[in-house]
Amino acid sequence: MLDNKPIKHVTLIGIDPGSNTLGVAIMHIEPLTWGIISTHAKTFVGTRLSSTDEWTTEVYGDRLGRIFAHEQNLFRIFEETRPLLVASESPFYSQRHPQAFGALTEVICAIRNALRQHDSSKQVFLVDPPTVKRAVGAPGNGDKDRVREAILKLTNLNYVGDIPLIDIDEHSLDAIAVCYHQYISKGTELCLLPFS
Repeated sequence: MLDNKPIKHVTLIGIDPGSNTLGVAIMHIEPLTWGIISTHAKTFVGTRLSSTDEWTTEVYGDRLGRIFAHEQNLFRIFEETRPLLVASESPFYSQRHPQAFGALTEVICAIRNALRQHDSSKQVFLVDPPTVKRAVGAPGNGDKDRVREAILKLTNLNYVGDIPLIDIDEHSLDAIAVCYHQYISKGTELCLLPFS
């Protein structure tokens, strides 16, 4: 039997990937007006997650142990929130830290695995860092302080996190920016927000 209850909200998730610290933002949207009901964000530390598995860490090493813990935690979040969209900042290559690109690519695979386990019909949208920054009104080449300033100026976030918005760390801020990019993109695509 079909449930004819109206949908109260849809959920968007934005992720700032990291092999140890991973930011997750969850945004609830009113589907008819595309207004943001609430936004909250949290940074998860791989070594502190309860799903960190000693055997996996011992066999595959610390980094893959943390990434596997993130994958299990993200699956739990996806199961609880049932997101419409999941987006992540894409990995970037830096000549100063080339090994970071490989680790970030592994984290993206873990995000995809967690989402596939939750709902194999959905995909993870990747958004490059300059596009994420511009979505919240910061310059594409802006630093973390410029992104923070831009996010604090957004009047429609309806942030309800445990830690005040002004005090959250850069990983949670970046996750909010990724989520906000998806909010703008999908709202524009559905003609619920004006074209920018």
